[in-house]
Amino acid sequence: AAKDTAFHQAQNDERDQVYFNPAVKQGKADGIGVLGQFAYYDTLLMHGSGRDATSFGSIRKKALTKAKPPAKGGDEKKYLSAFLDARVWAMKQEEAHMDTSRVDTAQRVFLNKGNLNLDQPLH
Repeated sequence: AAKDTAFHQAQNDERDQVYFNPAVKQGKADGIGVLGQFAYYDTLLMHGSGRDATSFGSIRKKALTKAKPPAKGGDEKKYLSAFLDARVWAMKQEEAHMDTSRVDTAQRVFLNKGNLNLDQPLH
């Protein structure tokens, strides 16, 4: 199946429908830019859209208790920091996801540098 273009297309369609498009849609609704949409996508991909405490929706709700998103008049950096804090908490609840380096050494670094649009070059 790895050589089948129809299989590749099915995988891409599933990725877009289940993870990418919902992440971008929610990100735009929350008024966050490219970095935030990337964080949303990565969170949906790892934690899913379920209803448990470590799912995307629960992580987002936890962040909303700490900061307002830009669409509600909040500061984007403050909101994304709260979102990443909630995400790290969720990651530490699951043994398979306890390594938080994907947040600590990439998303948080870009946030701290104020690179909300992921302008290149990325370091």
